[in-house]
Amino acid sequence: MPETSYATRAKLTMPTPAEESKWVQVNDRIRVLKERQHLLVSNTGPSNDGYSYCTKCGRIEASSDPNPTLLMPHRKPYPDDKQPACEGNGTTRHIVLGTDFITDIALFSLRVAAPLKLKPGYYPTDVALRTVSEALGKAACQMLEIDPGELMAEYRPALTPAGRNGLEAEIFLYDTLPGGAGFSSQLVDRGTELFQRALRLVKTCPEKCDASCYRCLRSFKNKFEHSLLDRHVGAELLEYLLTSALPEFDAQRLKNSTALLYSDLLRQGDGGVDFEASIKVTVAGAGDVKVPILAVKKDGKRFAIALSGPLTTDHPAEPSIRELREKTSDIQVIVVNELLVRGNLPTATREVQRRVGARGMRL
Repeated sequence: MPETSYATRAKLTMPTPAEESKWVQVNDRIRVLKERQHLLVSNTGPSNDGYSYCTKCGRIEASSDPNPTLLMPHRKPYPDDKQPACEGNGTTRHIVLGTDFITDIALFSLRVAAPLKLKPGYYPTDVALRTVSEALGKAACQMLEIDPGELMAEYRPALTPAGRNGLEAEIFLYDTLPGGAGFSSQLVDRGTELFQRALRLVKTCPEKCDASCYRCLRSFKNKFEHSLLDRHVGAELLEYLLTSALPEFDAQRLKNSTALLYSDLLRQGDGGVDFEASIKVTVAGAGDVKVPILAVKKDGKRFAIALSGPLTTDHPAEPSIRELREKTSDIQVIVVNELLVRGNLPTATREVQRRVGARGMRL
């Protein structure tokens, strides 16, 4: 049996339009553009190694196949009673398959400001934009009363200087019917309603799931991206885009992730550093501050370990910890991304140990 491979999601290759007159302003953070463009779908083959193609008969196979047949005489991929075998020796390797189709597009530009960032290629950025894309696609189908799958969404970094710096990203909704059916173009004048409906969708899961489930965002079509769907991260970004105010990240999620990190720090400790959870410390000018995790070295040096929201790296989620960092230098504040704790706990623990100066436990 040949190895299974899948086509990518549709990709938009057009540059970000520079003319401001083409954009419709939804609010200070969101603008939208109606276009009719070609979308590209490609297939890079198993292991992203492409395909081998016989230029003489047209037969194709995965380049990663451990037993290649195109480099020697092989059967042609079509009936040929006179000469059923191809002599081979005409193979081109690592070819990527692809096709494009024209359709209707609604391109949404999303602008953010520090401390919130959408850095291209970062895991939290992929989680946030994939989640918002799925929420917008589902919300749009509900608004237009069409079947799920007739309209889909995808994201990309904005092709601008702000996009490179993580301050602008783009999500485009497109009709899956080649040639377009006019669904996406109807969303241009309903941008606020679309984003508000998407926000309700991610905040009101009937199952109250921890990240995502089939009652809110998951479906069979996005099964390969289930690990990137997190409704709490999506809600944080959507609420910011609608209000321009940085919302507080889910308090229960922060509490659970802090407990997870604390348990792992205790398990990996070697006795050189004492860790305590939910400790009150007195800071001049700030009063009593509750520290999520307090690390104390044998020499008396203290560290406050706190979590940040997924999209606000190095910005403590709790206001009291932000005040602590500003008011004193006696306690060094170490900020760990909440999504790193949930997605890669060993890395989060090692980072804290490195910052604190602990050696950790050797297995």
